[in-house]
Amino acid sequence: QRQMCIRDSYCYGHDLEQDTANLTTPATMNAYYANWVLLLQKISAYAKPVLVIVEPDLWGFLQMAAHGSDNAAQVAASVSSSAYPDAAGFPNTAQGFAWALLHMRDKYAPNATLALHASLWATSTDIGSSTSATLDLVGLARREAKFLTSAGLVGNPSDVSKWDLLSNDVADHDSGQPGGRGWWDRYNHTFPNFARYLNFINLLSRDVHRHVVLWQVPMGNQYFDTMNNSTGHYQDNRVEYILGNISGFAAAGIIAVLFGPGNGGTMNIDKMNDGITNPSPISSYECNYCNNHTSMYADDDGGYLRIFVGQYMKHPIGI
Repeated sequence: QRQMCIRDSYCYGHDLEQDTANLTTPATMNAYYANWVLLLQKISAYAKPVLVIVEPDLWGFLQMAAHGSDNAAQVAASVSSSAYPDAAGFPNTAQGFAWALLHMRDKYAPNATLALHASLWATSTDIGSSTSATLDLVGLARREAKFLTSAGLVGNPSDVSKWDLLSNDVADHDSGQPGGRGWWDRYNHTFPNFARYLNFINLLSRDVHRHVVLWQVPMGNQYFDTMNNSTGHYQDNRVEYILGNISGFAAAGIIAVLFGPGNGGTMNIDKMNDGITNPSPISSYECNYCNNHTSMYADDDGGYLRIFVGQYMKHPIGI
């Protein structure tokens, strides 16, 4: 199917080659900027604060395209050359692309809060999947911070604002789902694990002086009978770990967590239309039949988010 895709199109996902090709094509970028302004105009009309996570994955691909320089100014993009009026005067680089997006936010929708996305694999070493015990987290965080800083966090023209936040997505599937990225060790004995992830995010957040919003966090759990890795009831351990260690996430600079199903993952509604389900527990990663709690809800996650986020919201912590 990938071979049927044509240049300047978005189909069946995207990758470095496709993204950089689109970014350097003037006609494509002219249309892109027009759509960006349309979004901003709608946000302005809404007249309330709106969070926009801007182009997840793209910035990671662009750092790879910088070929080791970790500098957005060294990556080509169509900005002024797109002939879009609001992009005029900005350099034809990924740095100029970031500045143009921020300039348009300033002009059309100051109520938009913009998050610059930080991918775990942007340095070509994937923090989220590496099993190595010897990763240079400080060096990897410094490299990614250098690139992100060059993409609209420092050195902007005097009349152009800066990104408000960083964003990060931990996975696009539940770990128990076919195609999942893999489990993280909740006990932090083997890699990948949560402790190393939080260490990296903390280093990155401190290096760029921005708080972080997590999004697309899988909604599966290993608590309810419901979660037997059948379609729509896939297990994951991130929800349980996050809700059990909120102070640690806050200390790492994370100010919000947005849960989501990713690509066909578990949801916190009855999307499967199968009502309340309580099959027999299963043996899975670090869970020897531990999903043994009876659910009273039809939610595909057995009601885990409904119950435990509700409990947390009775006594939320501040940053």
